[in-house]
Parts: sequence; C-alpha cells; structure tokens
Amino acid sequence: MAPKPKYVSRKFIDLIQGATSKWANWDPPREIKVGDYGMINNETGEFEWEGNLYTTRNEIKIDMTDPALEPQQQEGGDNKFIVKTWGITTKEVNVSAEAASPGAVNIALKVEIQFEGGSPAAALVMYKPRYIYLPKDERIIKLLKSRPDVLKGKYIVTEVITCAAYVMYMSDQKAENFSVTLQATGPVAPALNAGGAAGFTWSSVNTTGIYREGSDSTTKYMPLYRLKKPRSKFWWLPGQRGNDDKEDPIDKWDDVDPPWDPLDDEGEEDEIYDAVRSYVFLIRT
Repeated sequence: MAPKPKYVSRKFIDLIQGATSKWANWDPPREIKVGDYGMINNETGEFEWEGNLYTTRNEIKIDMTDPALEPQQQEGGDNKFIVKTWGITTKEVNVSAEAASPGAVNIALKVEIQFEGGSPAAALVMYKPRYIYLPKDERIIKLLKSRPDVLKGKYIVTEVITCAAYVMYMSDQKAENFSVTLQATGPVAPALNAGGAAGFTWSSVNTTGIYREGSDSTTKYMPLYRLKKPRSKFWWLPGQRGNDDKEDPIDKWDDVDPPWDPLDDEGEEDEIYDAVRSYVFLIRT
C-alpha cells in the first residue's frame, strides 16, 4: 500500500533518516544552510527554519565573519552519492567520461535500481556531491551557550550535502526494477561543480512509484542535511550538579531522531505502537 498523499514527504524523509541518520530535504532547491536552527514539522517531516548561528545576535563579541568560522567545504571523493533503504540494491552502469565536442550528449551517470518489494522503500541519487559542515571551533560552542533563551531545545544543521543533480524515488510494496540516466550536454570530464555551466537532463525507465528529480545547471540542490542537538548537560549552569565544566564538541552532539512514532506503510503513525505504549504507561502508573 502506497503512502497517503499528505504523508508522502514524511514517509520518504523517515525512510532516508532511518538509513543514514541524515534528513532529506523534500524540496531540494529550497536552501538549507549550515548553522540554521529550528524544528521538524511533525506532519510533513520538513525542516522549519527559525534562524541561523551566523546571523543570530550575540553579546560575547564573537565575529562570525572570521574566515576560520566559515562553514568548511569538501568535494565528494566520487561523482555520486547514493542513499538506499532496506530492500534496495543499486548498480552503477559504467559510462565513458571522455571529452566530447561541444553540444554532444554524454552519459554522466546511469544507475540501475532494484526494489525487492513487500514494504515501501526509498532511494536518493546525487550527482557531484559537495559536503559543507560546521567547523570544529570552540567559539561556536561559546556562542550557543551564550544564547540558551534562543537556542536551547532547537535542532542545528551541522552539515549539508549539495549536488548538481538529484533523483528521489519511493516505491510502494511492489517489486520493481528501473534505471535512471543523467545526460550532460558537453564534456563529462573534467568534473563539474554543483551549479556548473553544463546542461543536465534525467531520464528514467519503468518507474511506477513517487519520482522527483532536479537537473537545472543554474541551481544548487540541497537534498540531504544533518541535524544535531547538544546533549542535555550542555545547557547546565556552571556548578550545577553533574556539570563537569567540559565543553561538548559538535561531533559529540546527538543526532536528531524523528519526532513522530514509528510509521506504517501509509506514512501514518502506527496505531498498534501507540496502543502498546499507552498500555505500558498505564501499567507503570
């Protein structure tokens, strides 16, 4: 059974988050920046922006324009980044990366995807990934600690993966095989950065599920990001019992879990899980 239309985004995001601990951006052209903070919408699974660390007023005179505090960037080691959930196998088809004459159509990427069926599954294919992340600088920690009135309890975007083109796909319970191909107008090599001048076009064969794509060369897509939150002791006051006075570095923060209960195949919160949880609560009380 396919997810209900109003829960499609939440189901896809939930599947990707369960496979990677990262969050899918259901609308990849929508900008999500490193340093953003906010919450997750329980109905749609989408990030609700409230502000950004780099523009939040701080009274401890930290210059967030210091180059050392700027988000760090790193090219992906491969020309693709594929996320797949349980029940999916993928195979990249070898294509020629030889330079061609201007205007020629080259195959930049071709991926064959197989869904075993039985339950909904999701895949996310990104071409030319680029990783952007918060630097490990104690001044960022100091900034957060100085503004508990604004930042306590909020989720913080610590990493964003951008790309030049993407495909999102979610199947229902059917077993199926299909392929996606990314064609580039002009040479595939040398490698192109996200937002490069070459033209891209996706094509797909035998898709029957929910399919979304993007390949506009003037757009920087942001299909995937990581949300973290400082551990509870991060906000303890100096001298408070249990406070060890040690900073809590970003890489030690907790990944954000979905705010909803486990979802059924239609994307709704599982009533059986709710019933069991309520029964356990009554017993304990």
